[in-house]
Amino acid sequence: MALIVDGLVKRFGATVALDGLSVSAPHGHVFGFLGSNGAGKTTTMRIALDVLRADAGTITWDGIDHRRLPRPTWGYLPEERGLYPRMSVLQQLVFFAGLQGVPRDIATRRVHEWLARFHVPDFAERRADELSKGNQQKVQFLAAVLHDPQVLLWTSRSRAWTP
Repeated sequence: MALIVDGLVKRFGATVALDGLSVSAPHGHVFGFLGSNGAGKTTTMRIALDVLRADAGTITWDGIDHRRLPRPTWGYLPEERGLYPRMSVLQQLVFFAGLQGVPRDIATRRVHEWLARFHVPDFAERRADELSKGNQQKVQFLAAVLHDPQVLLWTSRSRAWTP
């Protein structure tokens, strides 16, 4: 196994957000983490990204505790878009990649490659607030993968999901 979440517990006062969550995903596989509001998706992601600490349990990637891994190991695609509406797509993607240690020239090249791959090269100079919500989500995806993370974390609400 590559990603292992084992017995994760998190409480906020009397509210139990996670109660012994255990999941695993091997290298090269896609694992969907869907659920309704309050299911613990964001809490789990925040623990994996070391924004929150679990009350119990562990998260490991290739046997290494997630808290010991370099930040660029993770790519995170949140449900809510976190784009700067007035910045061009190119400017903000280069900025986000830079936060993960990618040099500006490499980030710029990667942005253009990804936009071409998505058949939207003209997005580079467009502002985020000029794009549809779906296209903003594409840009958010690019922000999560430009630094070539080993693990991509993504959360989404789904009304069809039942525990």
